[in-house]
Amino acid sequence: MLRIKSKILFLTIAIFVLSPLFALSGDEAVAKFRGRMGSVDKLAGTISWTTANGTMYTGSFKYMRPGMIHVKFSSPSNKVVVSNGKKLWIYDTSSNICGIQELGAWSSGGIAGMVAGYNAIASGGDGGYTIKLKAQNRAFSEITINTDGSFMLKRASLKNKNGDMLVFNLNLLDSVGSVSAGMFNFSVPSNAQVINNPLDIK
Repeated sequence: MLRIKSKILFLTIAIFVLSPLFALSGDEAVAKFRGRMGSVDKLAGTISWTTANGTMYTGSFKYMRPGMIHVKFSSPSNKVVVSNGKKLWIYDTSSNICGIQELGAWSSGGIAGMVAGYNAIASGGDGGYTIKLKAQNRAFSEITINTDGSFMLKRASLKNKNGDMLVFNLNLLDSVGSVSAGMFNFSVPSNAQVINNPLDIK
């Protein structure tokens, strides 16, 4: 009995001592996340988006590689966000104002491209991973990525240099429905007020 207890104690200690040796590094987790997101051709689902002042938006989204997204918000119902991977349009039908953002570093693979070049720390396992990213010289100095066990994005929070936070939550649908490249270019109404570079992330 004493020998069995000694073996159990040894195995328990070995697990705690050796488990860090097999933990995923931050850079490895980022590489897996970028690879997983880069392998996705199309996605569809619902998204919720909380801004720095606490305002929440919810709606349906469609995504196509590389980095193209179309979001039609249900709350509030008068907003549309469209990106062709290089340019982002944010249009409010009630005010007839359209923000147009050149995406710069975002244009290379959406958020999967955006996370390159950060110092990363990863935690988690088969049930899901958390990747924390920091870089003082970037538009968003801190990013936290939450994924499922396959490194598919579930949640992202982005903090800018002023401490303002954007939080995104995704719920994916099994079927992507009708997703085509044409829906990712937005035609700004001719009488709309245009604001260029509203996110200041060039």
